[in-house]
Amino acid sequence: MKADTQIVLGAIVASIAIIAGAVFLLGNDKRPKREILGAASMTIDKTFEDFGDMKGDEEKTAEFTITNTSASSVLRIWNVSTSCDCTFASVVINGQETGEFNMPMHMIASLKNWIGDVPTKQTAILKVTYRPKVMPVVGVVTRQVTFSTNDPKNETVEVSVKANVL
Repeated sequence: MKADTQIVLGAIVASIAIIAGAVFLLGNDKRPKREILGAASMTIDKTFEDFGDMKGDEEKTAEFTITNTSASSVLRIWNVSTSCDCTFASVVINGQETGEFNMPMHMIASLKNWIGDVPTKQTAILKVTYRPKVMPVVGVVTRQVTFSTNDPKNETVEVSVKANVL
């Protein structure tokens, strides 16, 4: 076999190995699948809060009430993340509060894989805290928090907070 043919065949084999490895790694998704989490229904009391004026060294927290409106299914919440390193979220269920969720790249692994169960007809509180001193800005800003649920009508929920940083 000629050297050129061997190089081409080697490149093809290496490419196939790289593609197969990428498919294996990227296909190994450990996030929960909705079909095994059941289906529930939920409401949220609001999706926006305006903090008004605030100083750069202040922090403010908004609370959003999530209600499991299902007759017999547990509402599951997961994949909580924020849009900016200056925004934090936590979830309170049955008096137990999680650690602080942040942008996925800044979160600890246990929170990345967290799943919260809200019993039938019960509520969870999503706390969203904005700390402008983490990423200093001046003026009007809006930050978001998103989370996933096993409610087919609310698979991904987004809430926002707004502030005028002085």
